[in-house]
Amino acid sequence: MIEMTTNSSTKVKDDAFRFGKFSRNDKFMIMTKPAPTPFHQHKNDSRPAHFPSEHNPKPQLTPAFTLVELLGVITIIGVLAGLTLGGAGAIRRHGATSQAKSEVAALQAACDRYYADNNAYPSNTAVDPSLSFSPTNYIDPGKTLFTNLVGSATLSGTSTSKRYFEPKTAMVYTTGSPNYFIDPWGYAYGYNSDGTNAPLIWSTAGQTTAAGTNKWITSWPKL
Repeated sequence: MIEMTTNSSTKVKDDAFRFGKFSRNDKFMIMTKPAPTPFHQHKNDSRPAHFPSEHNPKPQLTPAFTLVELLGVITIIGVLAGLTLGGAGAIRRHGATSQAKSEVAALQAACDRYYADNNAYPSNTAVDPSLSFSPTNYIDPGKTLFTNLVGSATLSGTSTSKRYFEPKTAMVYTTGSPNYFIDPWGYAYGYNSDGTNAPLIWSTAGQTTAAGTNKWITSWPKL
């Protein structure tokens, strides 16, 4: 048996016979020598996929946004933010208006209870709502109203007379004495009564000029 090593087994016997020392009856063991792996096809090639090579001649670019696309996204975000903030502001204003209406009605009911016991309303005509539009002018009348309805000069003080109203802390301006009632916008509630006629109670709803009187929240029907 003859052992031969070659790069290719094709026609190996015919090639051997050319040397003239072998016959057709001789047996051959043919071992094919594998061809070496080209360097650029090495299995352990650790180059990244985007590196140019024979099989990947062009580098792969990472997808990115264009300037126009970024500006479009920013514009959409701005519009959505404006709508959200505007909606939130409207909800807050609606909530404050509803709260002020409820507090005006509660103060009016407390004045009616006071009248039932004393045959008179807390008296203070220093402020005429048709002439005074700034809530800073309502502080002194508000102190009179507070003292009569709460029975004390301060919310935390001991009542010296019957208490006709139990306000929440957020409804009272507690700095100084006497205290006074404030609306959801932080301004003093307006109050006007001569003691005999039903009182006028109102909130300016955050308005401080005559131009904003149409937004006032009042205890009387607005025309």
